[in-house]
Amino acid sequence: MNREDIVFDAAIGGGNKIRGYFYPSDNADIKGVIQICHGMAEGIHRYEEMIEVLNSRGWHVCGMDMLGHGGTYELNKDNDMPKGYFGEGKFAIIKTLADIMKMHEEAVKRFGEDLKYVLFGHSMGSFVARAIFSTPQYSSSFDAYLIASTAGPNGALSFAKALSSMKGKKKEGKFISALAFGGYNKKVKNKRTVYDWISTDDKEVDRYIADPMCGFAFTNKGFYDMFTLMEFIQSDRAYDNLPDKPVMFTYGEEDPVGSYGNGVRKVIRRMEDKGLKVESRSYGPFRHEIQNEPVRSEFFDDVDDFFTKAVSS
Repeated sequence: MNREDIVFDAAIGGGNKIRGYFYPSDNADIKGVIQICHGMAEGIHRYEEMIEVLNSRGWHVCGMDMLGHGGTYELNKDNDMPKGYFGEGKFAIIKTLADIMKMHEEAVKRFGEDLKYVLFGHSMGSFVARAIFSTPQYSSSFDAYLIASTAGPNGALSFAKALSSMKGKKKEGKFISALAFGGYNKKVKNKRTVYDWISTDDKEVDRYIADPMCGFAFTNKGFYDMFTLMEFIQSDRAYDNLPDKPVMFTYGEEDPVGSYGNGVRKVIRRMEDKGLKVESRSYGPFRHEIQNEPVRSEFFDDVDDFFTKAVSS
């Protein structure tokens, strides 16, 4: 697998930089370019098993580590930008969407204008992908969307935003983290760790725990920004601006982020009520990271199949 690193200016300004990644395929026949939006408290490096499979199927892949994450955190850590922090300003998370679109522009420069471009988002990255899907100035840039392990409607976001704005912006939001994630293991039998809700595969959970770029607590401001993003994607305005483009939702029935499938299905029904044709697949009794579950090969096949059909239609 080949990887090319790039660096570009973050939309938030202040001298901050974004680290992006290209994973070009060696295949003679290229289907298009898949851009990945990673989840909370992780980075693009955790998708390299999936990327290798997609490369082998004829996909170029690209992505970036968001501010406060992975290689981007390393670039900015001496600029008073802690892990789990998206920057100053009430709408800093909107700047992150601009960074995603800048990464897309860089991919077009790298791979060419004649290819199809599609967007994949997991967990917090699914919130980002849904926001782009619901923003007309951005949504036309991608030909299809795959939304993995997303969250359903949440009526407590205003309260959560108020709590996260009460303490130091750059301090770890330990209290908010406990409130937000403290119950995620409640349905897991024979618990080993606080992260068992991520995967049924103990080795994958241990790998996540051992990774210094995973599992860190967001700052209070980071939580505020993520809650702001979640508020937008569940708003009437977001559902009123859905493009007529292929979209697929994937999820596990034991994922607390998606309310054990119920929250994801509510999002799907709301999109369908707006006249959108939505594809979906439940993987049954698996947890949050389907890409790190025993059914990962089926998941990789589904990602490839969905995007292949989307760019061929």
